[in-house]
Amino acid sequence: MGKTDKKHLSATQLNMFLRCPQQYYYRYLEGLKIRPSGAMVQGRAWHKALEANYEQKIESDTDLPLSDMQDIFADQFDEGVEKEEIAFQENENPGKLKDQGVTIVETHHKVIAPDVHPVMVEQEFRVSLGDDFPYDLLGYWDLVDRDNVIIDNKAYSKTPSQGDLDKDIQLTVYSLGFRTSQNRIEKELRLDAVIKNKTPKAVQLKTSRTNNDCKWLLGLIEKVAEAVQSGLFYPNPLGWSCSPKYCGYYDKCKNR
Repeated sequence: MGKTDKKHLSATQLNMFLRCPQQYYYRYLEGLKIRPSGAMVQGRAWHKALEANYEQKIESDTDLPLSDMQDIFADQFDEGVEKEEIAFQENENPGKLKDQGVTIVETHHKVIAPDVHPVMVEQEFRVSLGDDFPYDLLGYWDLVDRDNVIIDNKAYSKTPSQGDLDKDIQLTVYSLGFRTSQNRIEKELRLDAVIKNKTPKAVQLKTSRTNNDCKWLLGLIEKVAEAVQSGLFYPNPLGWSCSPKYCGYYDKCKNR
């Protein structure tokens, strides 16, 4: 887990390559970053509020006052709107996004946070995949609690399915990272989510991974790395994300 100059792959990179190799090329080889949507800025600010609460809770074992967390969210959101060039969608309004963010902070604070007792927050892990392999695997756990439960915090527009959670690559990366760096097996993996309905709803979904799941992930990483090294980056026009709404590289890809 020491410092290294070796290149890395992450769950985000794996997911993007599998979704569309051409998109991966624009982002990670050309270094082209797309403008975030308003929802992305809201999500980052919400995540920062949770992070601030859980970091201090490692020692205090007490949540910050709700008003403090809402202030953190509001400050982070305002900073994002001020400093970033945001690609607001047609149905996005900065004021409404900020108000909605305040309510999802409240829902998480009241329903989920009181029963969470963190020991690690936003902890980086790096998995060596072999001296001869061109990449390490890099990730960050949102949170690990004192019962060795790995928790991912997300805000969604609709409730994710259990099936999607059971095959989620990011959670498998979390599991592999935990087992290799902590020398023990996590108790479970859990998604702590707030669903952004008119009245926000808190949802907690549990899943698990086996050693075979981790071996499968290692095989997938090997195949993705081989494909990246080959330099073949084709577009995937059949994917759900191949549209101007969901891909910031859409026009560049279609007009190249």
